[in-house]
Amino acid sequence: MKSKIIVFTFFFIFLFFFSIFLSGFLPFIAEYKMAINSNLIMEFTKDIILHPIKNIKEMHAEQNPLLYLSMAAALFLFIYILYKSRNKNYENVGERYGVQGSSRWAKKHEIFKVPDQITVIPSKDMYGELKKTLNK
Repeated sequence: MKSKIIVFTFFFIFLFFFSIFLSGFLPFIAEYKMAINSNLIMEFTKDIILHPIKNIKEMHAEQNPLLYLSMAAALFLFIYILYKSRNKNYENVGERYGVQGSSRWAKKHEIFKVPDQITVIPSKDMYGELKKTLNK
């Protein structure tokens, strides 16, 4: 359980920073169109990692719709994965009721095995048969 909490905490932090990076990356590309290089991208990434709240405030002041969309998508994805990863405790019917296998509807030939299960006695002989069984 502790490892699951740690993994989901890191996943949430990753989604948080990734959504900030994603929402600021398209305006960054639009600003530096032709002069983009690896040093600029590294500086942008370092600024996002070191100053996330400042970047969120700036994007909010600029009313960047990507900020809201990416944060909402990250939150939705986090909740979805959290919901899907929960443990499902299925009840084993065999342990509780002492049966095994899967249940199904019985077929007619399984229900009505009259010659095998029931002894047919004419009504005239029924009283005599009853006495025999009580004497035993």
